Amino acid sequence: MFKRIYLACCFLIFLIVISLAFITFKPVRNVTISHVSPVTGVVQNVTSGNGGDIYIQLQNDTHNYYINNALKHGLSTQKLSADILEKEVTLQHINRWTPFSRDGVFPHISKLSCENKVLFNEIINE
Repeated sequence: MFKRIYLACCFLIFLIVISLAFITFKPVRNVTISHVSPVTGVVQNVTSGNGGDIYIQLQNDTHNYYINNALKHGLSTQKLSADILEKEVTLQHINRWTPFSRDGVFPHISKLSCENKVLFNEIINE
């Protein structure tokens, strides 16, 4: 009897771990306006990352927002720094809970605009 309870608990823990891994590493595709939330702030830092990503840090915000594969979209760190550094921007990030982002802010940028000019947009049907 004890062996069945133990195996059932192990199986339940296995299912929880697999489901959390699926939620965490699920790719971001086909983003619509219902999947995003806006954030407005002054850009403090723009840096490049691995795989062609560009990271954007806002003042008074602890999140490190990023544009995935920014180089493939024709964006460069130098040009983006010249356009948005120390300026107020509005970015739309993915609104999704993961174990690493428990506040619902998944820092993937889907739309970036500065001074009413859209610099990057991957939101479909907008």
